[in-house]
Amino acid sequence: MRFFYVGVTRQREEVRGVLEAADEVEARMRLRALQIRPTQLDERPDRSFRVAFEAMKIGSPISLKQLMVFTRQFSSLVDSGVPIVQCLNILFDQERKGGFKNVLGQIREHVESGGSLAEAMAKHPRVFSDFFVRIVEAGELSGTMDVALRRVGTQLEKLGKLRSKVVGALMYPCITLIVAIVVLVFMLLKVVPGVAKLYSDNSAQLPELTVFVLDLSNWVQENISWMSTLFVGGGFAALFLYRLPATRVLIDPWVLKVPLIGSLIKKSTIANFARTMSTLISSGVPLLGAFEICTRLVGNMAVRELIKKTSAAVAEGKSIAQGLSLSSIFPPMVIHMVNIGEMTGKLDEMLSKVADIFDDEVDDAVANMTGLLQPLMIVFVGGIVAFLLISMYLPIFQLAEKATGG
Repeated sequence: MRFFYVGVTRQREEVRGVLEAADEVEARMRLRALQIRPTQLDERPDRSFRVAFEAMKIGSPISLKQLMVFTRQFSSLVDSGVPIVQCLNILFDQERKGGFKNVLGQIREHVESGGSLAEAMAKHPRVFSDFFVRIVEAGELSGTMDVALRRVGTQLEKLGKLRSKVVGALMYPCITLIVAIVVLVFMLLKVVPGVAKLYSDNSAQLPELTVFVLDLSNWVQENISWMSTLFVGGGFAALFLYRLPATRVLIDPWVLKVPLIGSLIKKSTIANFARTMSTLISSGVPLLGAFEICTRLVGNMAVRELIKKTSAAVAEGKSIAQGLSLSSIFPPMVIHMVNIGEMTGKLDEMLSKVADIFDDEVDDAVANMTGLLQPLMIVFVGGIVAFLLISMYLPIFQLAEKATGG
C-alpha cells in the first residue's frame, strides 16, 4: 500500500511525501524510524495511469555507475574515521554542478542540523531507493555505517553487472530486427523501383512473385509517411501500455515462458531477489520489511506477486521456502537452499550463494542466447534480401532459360 504523509521532523520542519508499507502500523513505524512525527497519514491507492506517467518521467539525476562511485567513496571515507558531515562536504565539493550536487547539498544541510542520514536520503527517492535508505538506516542504528555503505556498494555493483548482461542480450535481437526492417524498406523504396524500370516497356507477363513484390513496393511508396508515424507511435504506445500495472500483470507471466528470453529474465530476477534479500537480512532489516523492499525492486509482476504471497505466508508463521513453493517460478534447488538456510540460521549466506549461482547461470544463458540468435538473425536478414533479389531478377532468369532453349 502507498501512504501519503505530512509530518514534523526532530528539527520541527514540516515534511511530506509518499511511502509504501503493508499497513498503517508499519507506515507509522517507518516514519518513527526516520524520526518523523506524522500529523497526517492517508492511504493513497495506486492509479494505473498516474503510475505509468511517473515511470515515463526523467529518471534519477545520477546514473547507476555514478551512484556506485559515490557509495564506494562514502564508504571509504567513513571507514577511515571521517565524520559524516565532513564526508558529505568532501563529496559535495568534488561533485560537478548538476542535480546530484544539489541533492548532496540538501542532505548535508539536513545532517548538519541534527537529522539522520537515512531521513535525509529518504527525501530523494529518485536518487536513493528504499533499499539504499533502509540499509543506511540499519547502519546508523547499529553504528556500522561503513559496513552498511560497503554492502550497498557491493549490491549496486552486482546489480549493474547483471543489468548490463541482460540488457545487452535483449538488445541484440531488437537491433537486428530494426536493421532488417530498415533494409526491407530501403530495398522496397530504392532498389525494387530501379529494377522495375527494366520491365516497364516489356509486354511479357511477369511471374506472380515479381508482381507481388512490385505491388508491395508501390504500396510502401504511397504509404511510407503514415507507416513511419504508425511505427514510431506504436512503439511509444506499446511502451506506455506495458508500464501500466494492469497490463504487466497479464503479460509478465507469459514473458517468463518465452524461449531463451524468458529463462534469462527469470534467472536474472532470482539473482537480484536473492542478493537483495541477503544484503537486507545481513544488515539487520526485519524479514517482512526486506520482503516489502524486494517487492518494489523486482521488475517482473509475476515474481513480485509471488514475493507478496511469500511475505503473507511468513507473516502467518510459515517458512520462506513454503511461501516460494506456492509457484513454479523458483526452481526446487533455490527452495531447498532457502530451507536449509532457515533451518541453520544462515539464510543470508545461503541467499548469497543462490545469487552467485544464478549470476553464473545468467552468463551461460547470455552466451547461449547470443550464440543461437546470431546465426538465426543473419539468416533472417539474408533471407529477406535474397527473396527480394530473386523475385526481381526472376524474369531475367526465365528469359535466359528460354534463350538457351532450356
